[in-house]
Amino acid sequence: MPDLHRRRLIACLGAGLAVAVPAIALAEGGSDLGDAAPVRKPKPKAKAKPPAAPAKPAADPHAAAPAGHAAEPSIKPEEALARLMNGNARYVDGYSVHPHGDAPRRLQVSTSQRPFAVILACADSRVAPELIFDQGLGDLFVVRVAGNVVDDAVLASIEYAVIHLGSTLVMALGHERCGAVKATIDALAGRGSPDDAGTRIGALAALITPAVRSVPAGTADALDAAVSLNAAHAAAEVFAGSRPLRARVLAGQLKIVAARYDLDDGRVTPTRTSQA
Repeated sequence: MPDLHRRRLIACLGAGLAVAVPAIALAEGGSDLGDAAPVRKPKPKAKAKPPAAPAKPAADPHAAAPAGHAAEPSIKPEEALARLMNGNARYVDGYSVHPHGDAPRRLQVSTSQRPFAVILACADSRVAPELIFDQGLGDLFVVRVAGNVVDDAVLASIEYAVIHLGSTLVMALGHERCGAVKATIDALAGRGSPDDAGTRIGALAALITPAVRSVPAGTADALDAAVSLNAAHAAAEVFAGSRPLRARVLAGQLKIVAARYDLDDGRVTPTRTSQA
């Protein structure tokens, strides 16, 4: 091959390499400085960290126990009774603070509850436990029935509150001039109202009768004595009628008390406590 042609071929090949090498270097992460520039390898990608486990929500002190599990006691029985009586003292003195009645409290107890006490009260419109004990939403588990008597449904309701919601105090609350107790006294004396014929009111009288008959003859105020005895009888029925509740009383985890509410001055007076 003539020298002229050889030189031209080398010149063309050199020109092509001059363009191709920088392009390849740039494509591989290098520079456009030719062979003298080192070729940089791409850095390996960092492995993605596994997502953090979601934080567990804080325990709700008012949450009911899961199904199949008994709830832990809310507060000590003695503290529960003191809390009730302190609230009643505020109510009597006219200094009620109406706790736990605002929107945040409503939201807090909207999905669960942990009432510290159960109140078995008469259905009388003048006896409102949350008012006379100055308590609020989620504080009391209230069972109300005329004459504050105990039957299977009432006892089951009380058991539920103690076992599944953690209540540590049960109060059977009678009240001054109770109409159900008076009606029972009148019926036993042959002065029953004809308007009660065909009603179920007699079922209440049957449950109140043992207390009325326990009033000593000659008692000056037989009605008031019967009110206190009827509350004590209800407390005794709760204690005797429920083995789980009785076991908690004997273990010091629960108190069952009877009390009387005075319609005139608003005062609650405990009259009896079931103890081990």
